[in-house]
Amino acid sequence: MIFSKIQEKLRNQRMAVFSLSSAHENKIICLGIIVFWWLFWLFNVIDKFIGGKTFLWAGKDRYAQLVAYFSLIGVDNSVVIFASLFITTLLEVLALLFATFALAYCIAGNKKIAHGALFLTILTSLAIFSLFAIGDQVFGDRFELMEHTLYWIAFVFSWFLYTQHERDVYS
Repeated sequence: MIFSKIQEKLRNQRMAVFSLSSAHENKIICLGIIVFWWLFWLFNVIDKFIGGKTFLWAGKDRYAQLVAYFSLIGVDNSVVIFASLFITTLLEVLALLFATFALAYCIAGNKKIAHGALFLTILTSLAIFSLFAIGDQVFGDRFELMEHTLYWIAFVFSWFLYTQHERDVYS
């Protein structure tokens, strides 16, 4: 009898080590969403500045890609191509900046500002991928259109998950 009570108590203590409260689980989910999109935009911005394959980096030369796209519709003006790449890079840096604020404020414990910064990250991301999808239609790249649409859906779904888990944590 005593031995079985001791065993039960030890089993409960071991299980407590591996279980988190619902609030802690939700905080981890919220932080995970922010970290994921922060890393996403960080590597996208890095790729814009590396611009191709180097040691330990297999990026994509976006300038060459845009030259090919614009030549499909008869635009060979390098100013237009450079301006498109510059505007895209600025928008991606802006998304990274918002995601950085979201991450910093989430870690600091200011959930209200983190929430607002993540909203701006998602909003900027949706704008970027909407522009990409329009470009994909104009240039006739259906594979890129599907990819950019999936990202758009992923951003909306991430926002939904974040707000649902955030509500559980802070309600």
